[in-house]
Amino acid sequence: MKNKVDIVVIGTIIKETIVFPDKQIGPVLGSPAAYSSLVMAAQGVNVGIVTYYGSDLGKVFNELDVLDKRGILPYEYTTTNLLIYNEDGTKRVEYQKSTPQIRFENIHKDYLEANYFKICPMNYEVDLDLVIKLHAMGKIIFIDLGGFGGATSDIRYSIDTSYGRKVITTLCNNSSIIKASEEDLKSIIPGKTAEEAAEILIDMGAPKVVVTLGSKGALYKIGKDKPQYLKPFVAVSENPDGSLDFTGAGDSFGAGFMASYMQDQDIRKAILNGNATASLVIQRSGGCTYDRMPSKERVKERLQQQNI
Repeated sequence: MKNKVDIVVIGTIIKETIVFPDKQIGPVLGSPAAYSSLVMAAQGVNVGIVTYYGSDLGKVFNELDVLDKRGILPYEYTTTNLLIYNEDGTKRVEYQKSTPQIRFENIHKDYLEANYFKICPMNYEVDLDLVIKLHAMGKIIFIDLGGFGGATSDIRYSIDTSYGRKVITTLCNNSSIIKASEEDLKSIIPGKTAEEAAEILIDMGAPKVVVTLGSKGALYKIGKDKPQYLKPFVAVSENPDGSLDFTGAGDSFGAGFMASYMQDQDIRKAILNGNATASLVIQRSGGCTYDRMPSKERVKERLQQQNI
């Protein structure tokens, strides 16, 4: 295949307005797919993306020029939403427009030669049959649960519902790695600790589970082995007001994770790379732009600073 990509990211990009308690930013480019793609590209990964977009996205669409764009699907508009941060630090998403579901048939034929796929929807828009077919082809599939009932989902179906259980069971049984944030798991597997939820995901068929824990770092669990914890990296603001910008932190972690995992298939090393990547992203504001994303060299320096 000409210009073979290293990894294919599948999920909708969005035109997002970020609403904080004291200010509003946007509309800007957003979504797990957008952040994941740009972060990996900044670390030297050749990334293809499957997503819908409309001309209403404007000039910010040019941020995706660093990607292989053969898989981008033109549409009459772009998925549009409000990302609202509450006073307590939690967030919710309100959708104003949504593009169609992404199906297996929407994947560019050349992309099917790639070995790695990162599935990261906003709101259930990636068809489960797409995941099943990729798994049947022997692909290595990293699935972020944020858009399957987690923090970015509009209506959040937990595993206590028949639909929610079907979704999570299907994903667990057709994935290589399942990733979720602690916040995601509170709605997907309510009433359980992150460790307990990881155990449940393993029991539902996930081979490997990674859970981000915010300021507490991350944990991972492989099969029936005990969960392993890794501390976060220290972030030092580069913004004039001394603040940290956590928008995109979880997606940046997942992208940094995959950038490393594709090289070594070492889950602990990949989490360290994810933690280092996220710590660098939150040091700078600027939204989902290529310039905000840390290079492979900057991530390596952060790892060395932490004596990793």
